[in-house]
Amino acid sequence: MKYALIAAAAVAAVSSTSAMAQDAAPVGGFHVEGVVGYDSTRAKVTYEDTAFPADNFDESGHSDGVLYGVDAGYDFAMGSNTIGVELGYELTDNKRCEELFGGDALCASLKRNLYAGIKGSTALATNTSLTVGIGYVNGRARLSYSDPSAPANNVADSDSRDGYRLSAGLEQRFGGNFFGKLEYRYSDYKDYKYVDGTESIGLGFSRHQVVAGLGVRF
Repeated sequence: MKYALIAAAAVAAVSSTSAMAQDAAPVGGFHVEGVVGYDSTRAKVTYEDTAFPADNFDESGHSDGVLYGVDAGYDFAMGSNTIGVELGYELTDNKRCEELFGGDALCASLKRNLYAGIKGSTALATNTSLTVGIGYVNGRARLSYSDPSAPANNVADSDSRDGYRLSAGLEQRFGGNFFGKLEYRYSDYKDYKYVDGTESIGLGFSRHQVVAGLGVRF
């Protein structure tokens, strides 16, 4: 009887360990999730006027906003790891305006952002995984200058910039096929430049984002 109890306990322990290992392994397949988070932009604005060099200036600063969007992709499970592809679309209310010469305003606002990249994960604990990603981003920005005292000088233009994104985060599996994630993202974009006659406005920017998401796997 004693040996039967010991054998039963051993089988239970092995079964429990095996189940935990399976629970710890990330899951492959299609997934889609909604995301929301903090969007902080570090930017440098440069203004040059070849006709009036005394007006030239450059200024660095940052602006903050809220982002929201959707991510989707497909993961391939490989033991306790996964690797897959991911696409993302997001919007933000991130905008900043600066007064230049008194009464005027130079504004830079960020619009939609697209992402396509590769993402991998590895198990840290039961139902918890560490994720890392790298990929391509395309962000749309709008620059505008308005001067109420001289409306003829007003200009506005929008354009898209390519760049790259690095990310790292944690993913937690819930009941069923649901999961949540917390992720840090760093993106860097090519400089943007708008030229109008003797005047030019340049904008170079990078982004730091912290997002939370809730998703489902199929």
